[in-house]
Amino acid sequence: MKKKYIFLAIIGTYLFFILSSPIGLAISSEIAFDIKEKEIIEPIQPSESKEITFKVKYRLELGTLGKMFYLNRRIGRVLAFGFLQFYFFKIIKKIPPATLNLTIQKPDWCEAELNKYEVELSYNNEYEEADVKLSFSLNEDAPAFEKEDIIIKADFLGIGSIGASFNSTNITFMSAYISNISVEAVDNFTITPLKEIEIPINVTNNGNGQTKVNILDLEKDNWNISSEQDNIIDVGETKEIIINIKAPKKFENETITFTLESISTVETVNETYRKGDNVEFSITFYNDKSLEDDDNGIDITIIIIIAFVIIIILVIFFLLLRKKE
Repeated sequence: MKKKYIFLAIIGTYLFFILSSPIGLAISSEIAFDIKEKEIIEPIQPSESKEITFKVKYRLELGTLGKMFYLNRRIGRVLAFGFLQFYFFKIIKKIPPATLNLTIQKPDWCEAELNKYEVELSYNNEYEEADVKLSFSLNEDAPAFEKEDIIIKADFLGIGSIGASFNSTNITFMSAYISNISVEAVDNFTITPLKEIEIPINVTNNGNGQTKVNILDLEKDNWNISSEQDNIIDVGETKEIIINIKAPKKFENETITFTLESISTVETVNETYRKGDNVEFSITFYNDKSLEDDDNGIDITIIIIIAFVIIIILVIFFLLLRKKE
């Protein structure tokens, strides 16, 4: 009985050594990736195309005996790849390559594709590799500063005694901010000088992220101009902004150009990426001449008073002359 257990122990040790040790006959396989640009730091503009070339690699993890046995001996090939594959090998006189199936996973607002979805690599205990190109672009509705991944997966389905293997990698990127602000304002406005008035404008955010809008300070001789600042506008929202205007007493018809500045409300990225395009719009102001009428009235009154004073002086003068006579 003891001899039986000793025999089984020897056989078990032998099988463990032969099948599982680094120099034995164990078979496993491994898929790996080599990507130099795993994360794209600079935000990507919608409709901008990007291309990244990477390597997909595959190898058999074979011990020293396994390499000689499975790849160079008929019985080894039968054990490794199966009888049907061995018959196929016998006809073509060589071991066919391992086939790796590639797939990608991406966000809905991104278009991505590989130049090949099937890679064939030789069976070897050293890495065999192939170049694959990923091309992708962002849709117009990509949300601003959204950090996402494109996941690349590689599958080997297995063959004979070589089990299936799987691996994945990811490429991280960020969508850029697009301001796309539009302004609706009156073309002209008739105003009374020295009287402050409010002029409403409608600002719409057609971009891809929440935006803060300001009308830049405007210095114009003798004009007082101010507006509401730090106006927050959501995507697709239209907001009314008030411009306060006080014109000088005397001005001719005046066209003033305003500049609207936009910036993303996201503060976790570099300010360079947050700035939107400035938008300009112009309004022509007409003088209603109401103060000029008042000035004319004042001038006539003064003339009447002066004339009255002159008449009185003349009357007094003639009276004094007559008295002397």
